[in-house]
Amino acid sequence: MTLQQLHYIIALDIERNFVKAAERCYVTQPALTVQIQKLEEELGAIIFDRSKKPLIPTDLGVKLIEQARQVIQEMEKLKDIVHEYEGDVSGALRLGVLPTIGQYLLPHFVQDFISQYPRVYLHVEEGQTEELITGLKNGTLDAAIFATPVEDQNIAGRPLYYEEMLVFVSPEHPYAVKKQIEPDELTVDELWLLSMGNCFRNQVVNICNREQTENEDIHFTYESDSIESLKRIVKLQKGLTVIPEMAGWDLQESEKKMLKPFAHMTPVREISLVVNRTFLKKKLIDTLHQTITGSLPAHMLKINGRSLIEPY
Repeated sequence: MTLQQLHYIIALDIERNFVKAAERCYVTQPALTVQIQKLEEELGAIIFDRSKKPLIPTDLGVKLIEQARQVIQEMEKLKDIVHEYEGDVSGALRLGVLPTIGQYLLPHFVQDFISQYPRVYLHVEEGQTEELITGLKNGTLDAAIFATPVEDQNIAGRPLYYEEMLVFVSPEHPYAVKKQIEPDELTVDELWLLSMGNCFRNQVVNICNREQTENEDIHFTYESDSIESLKRIVKLQKGLTVIPEMAGWDLQESEKKMLKPFAHMTPVREISLVVNRTFLKKKLIDTLHQTITGSLPAHMLKINGRSLIEPY
């Protein structure tokens, strides 16, 4: 039995496909298959049910894979202990991030982080909240950045910042003349929204009047995973949407008048750096947290009496 074989069964559990698991491990598919078969023979147990499409672990396989993850984590702790002892900031850090956060936040800290800590390899991948939580639990991610709070006893988060939510209004929309927008003036069906499954969509719905209206003038609907796409649609279709504060930072001066705050409330979303409760790489993650918060304006670092909108 080798650590390499344990890595292989973990990869196959994640991908549920031999070819994709081999690509994840940077080996050929036959090489991965042979090593997994050798491990099964040594243990005298079938780890994967290959008759299923996609394949799935057997009941015993589930237990063996979980134990393999624990073995790998304990092995990685040895490196962490050395780095902590030496006060060293180095190693690989696998970071997950929501798409509605990554494109705005990453440019503010990544270059400084990798320049200041050249012995760190930072790998970033995007995903929705549930995908990121799964990655934290199965060990494919060391940390993730997403909207909180999230109720899950297996993870723990530390707030990074609080981001105001603003209405983005076409100059040709009737609300363009308003200085502020009342939350109950917005109905779900008149807003351009992110696709189902995006937590920012849920937060927008939690602010607004949820009741649908029978608007016979609506002949076109569009849902996207991109806030930038929604901004463009608003400009073209004379509509409105709600965007996070950072999405307004790159607007032209002439476009900033399209941003309207809410009246009688300042809704914010809480963005946190989240880890598995049994997380490794404490020094690295603490350093990342400090770098991110140090790259942001002071008003974003505390909630300061504003209204926290939950993502679910």
